[in-house]
Amino acid sequence: MMEVKDAVMAFSWEPVGSRFAMIHAENPQAAKVTVSFYDMLKTVEVDAKKAKKNKKKVGNNSSQSQSSHVVSELHKVDVLEGRQCNCIFWSPVGATIILASLGDSASGAMEFYDVNTKSLTVKEHYRANTVIWDPSGRTVATAVTQPIGGGHFKFAMDNGYVLWSFQGKQLYQQSFETFHQLLWRPRLSLLTDVSRKAVVKDLKKYEKRFFKEDRDRTRAEYLEKTSEKRALRRRFRERVRSLREWRSKQAEARVELLGGYDEDDDRNYNVKEVVLETTMSTKEEVIY
Repeated sequence: MMEVKDAVMAFSWEPVGSRFAMIHAENPQAAKVTVSFYDMLKTVEVDAKKAKKNKKKVGNNSSQSQSSHVVSELHKVDVLEGRQCNCIFWSPVGATIILASLGDSASGAMEFYDVNTKSLTVKEHYRANTVIWDPSGRTVATAVTQPIGGGHFKFAMDNGYVLWSFQGKQLYQQSFETFHQLLWRPRLSLLTDVSRKAVVKDLKKYEKRFFKEDRDRTRAEYLEKTSEKRALRRRFRERVRSLREWRSKQAEARVELLGGYDEDDDRNYNVKEVVLETTMSTKEEVIY
């Protein structure tokens, strides 16, 4: 049992794990609220001898090390004060949560918060009234939707959706004159527990390959976008080269027309160097 003296505006369990989050404040109409995170399980450090002695009693609740074990105990793991949010949305795979300020009178601010690493990214989707995670937990959509029954005029300028990565990076945006609903296609996990552990173990290897593929794709997109500019630059350089060749072929004719004077010969010019000194500022001090 846990007693909360504040008014609780939102409550949500982490889909994977033993934690939950809630939004609360002294006044339900408060502009600034507090977001608290609790865990139903707690890791307790014990002596090695006691851990070994109690190993049979602890059973499946024992931790990986002999000097600690997990017990069923409610405890606070984190708290965020002074936030502007009224809804919370956990990622389907846990750890990441979105603290959103949704509604007509809300700011549309969104905070992507990782409970494990304590990292925070603040974004905004003005007038957003929908937040929905992709089943894999890699992408989340925020949308401005209108009711089917009417009252759509105030939404016409803002209707649409934005796709974000779980880290809060904007990936794509689309607007519509009329927009009623957005849903992700349901998708079952294709990996077994053993395969998932193997992927996590070899994650560094996959990261190098994916980073290389991302660089190659970005490079290809850049070359495609700049192909016209590069073609214009190539034609310009070819034109300059042909003009220089044409001018060099007329060098003897120009010298003959100028009575033997070669304007391209530096020896026909007198070089004069002029040095200008400028006083930027002066300051006088009287010393007694």
